[in-house]
Amino acid sequence: MEKVLLASLLTLIILLLLGSVTSIQIAIAQADFTTYENPKFGIRVQYPSDWGRLDLSFLGASADIDFYPLDDTSGTKDVRIQVKALPLQNMTLEQYTNIQTNSVEGQILESNGTTLGNLPAHEIVFTNIGLKTMQVWTLKDDKVYTITYVAEEDDYENDLQIAQRIIESFGVFR
Repeated sequence: MEKVLLASLLTLIILLLLGSVTSIQIAIAQADFTTYENPKFGIRVQYPSDWGRLDLSFLGASADIDFYPLDDTSGTKDVRIQVKALPLQNMTLEQYTNIQTNSVEGQILESNGTTLGNLPAHEIVFTNIGLKTMQVWTLKDDKVYTITYVAEEDDYENDLQIAQRIIESFGVFR
């Protein structure tokens, strides 16, 4: 009898958790996203229409664009896109990845090959001083395109799916 009750309780908990995950996924899928396009740097990305945007790409030869939830009172959560010239011409993704991962301050939790804007890329996830960061980069035409999602460690999962959707929508059109 106890085993049946325990199994029933466990099944109920799993169903409730799955229902929560499904409702979060549905909410994200139905969220209204806006397209940001920067012709100067040849990038395009979609971000939630109820998020703010700070674009400092007009200041020089590099792009620095922040997207952030307007309801985030901590001010620590954002998705940042950066476009910069590579430190060395003809640098490979592997060479750049070695430099980036060796310069991380904090503990690297994940380090994997991936794609960004249909280009070969690398992704790392690391923690440092109470913040958790996911960073993805790719190289094209002696430029590095980097997207960084940062949030407090205990809040990181809350907007992770939105950050992933932003990253998946990223494209280089030059």
